[in-house]
Amino acid sequence: MKIKPVADFSPSLIWRLRYIEWLFIAVHLIMAITAGSDKLLFNLAVYGVFIVSSWIIPVNRPLKFRQSYILLAMVAIVWANFLNVSLDLLLYLYLAKSFFLLGGRSIIYITVLSGVGWVASECFSEIREFQELSVGFKPPFGFGNYNLSTIFVFSLGLYVAISIFTIFLSSVIVAEYKSRKRAEALAEQVEILAKNLERTRIARDIHDSLGHTLTNLDIQLKVAQKLRDRDPERAFQAIDTAIMLSSQCIEDVSHAVQTMRRDNFDLDRALNNLIEQVRSDRTIEIQWNINLPQLSLATSHQIYCLVKEGLINIQKHANASQVSFQGYSTGRQIILKLEDNGIGFDRQRVDSGSPLNQGFGLKGMMERVQILRGRLDIDSTPGKGTRILVTIPQ
Repeated sequence: MKIKPVADFSPSLIWRLRYIEWLFIAVHLIMAITAGSDKLLFNLAVYGVFIVSSWIIPVNRPLKFRQSYILLAMVAIVWANFLNVSLDLLLYLYLAKSFFLLGGRSIIYITVLSGVGWVASECFSEIREFQELSVGFKPPFGFGNYNLSTIFVFSLGLYVAISIFTIFLSSVIVAEYKSRKRAEALAEQVEILAKNLERTRIARDIHDSLGHTLTNLDIQLKVAQKLRDRDPERAFQAIDTAIMLSSQCIEDVSHAVQTMRRDNFDLDRALNNLIEQVRSDRTIEIQWNINLPQLSLATSHQIYCLVKEGLINIQKHANASQVSFQGYSTGRQIILKLEDNGIGFDRQRVDSGSPLNQGFGLKGMMERVQILRGRLDIDSTPGKGTRILVTIPQ
């Protein structure tokens, strides 16, 4: 059975645990040398065992293996303490390791069993030291009252206090580590979503600008091709329009590249220029009234593309002779009204997922209104024209 540890260790975290363990071993070694221990070689052997074990952190091993790793280390620490080789710093380090590697009830069992062994070894060591001091030597004032119960209470209290602090600190570290991992995963998801949204935006902008302009350019060139022999004058007019559209293509590309760098986009002027282009089609009479406030570049760009989409839809599909457009602010909302007297369409077919939804470009308009957190209302009846109302919170 392979159960994951409490935290998915990164290599850097494993190395930090090794560094801490080596630091604790070095501290114990220095203490043994300065104390003039007569068991220095034995101490070195014990420290060597733990240096080797520090390289074996069974993060991705089965639960039984991890439990055995912690238990053997705890047994070695308690046994060394019975032999008067103090490893108290390593004791609490392996308590922290047990929290990282096991968690749950296992940490409780490990803490209790280790505490029993550690307190027993501490009591044994203190009694042995007291007996050694008592041989031919009068103990200092008050030392004779230092009985077994006092040693037990002191050792148990110290162990409980430090072990609780160690487990609490380990839980904080694990919680912080998991939070950072979740934040990294969320940031990665946000980045992926941002890329997808950017792809959608680019596709929509190409459709709304270059796509429509190139379609009209193609239509004008075909008209010129058909009329070059029968009606040269109209053919030349179509060519002039095609030249204007090709210039518009170049302008659209430049606009797409520079949009994020511009900070002086005048929405009213841009919409007036757009309507003037529509007026060049003499078959459509258009009336307009534009009085919009200064808006952010992103909002202005979306509104411009919305109106452009609506006007191009009318040119391509509505077969209208009259168009009316109004754009104004109520102080709390931006209002856009676009009406025509064209052939209209069946709104139910569009709402039910008909190809008209794609053909009339309504999907792109809906997406832009959603980006602006606005509302799009379309009222259309076959043969009776179309009315589009967009409300955008300001």
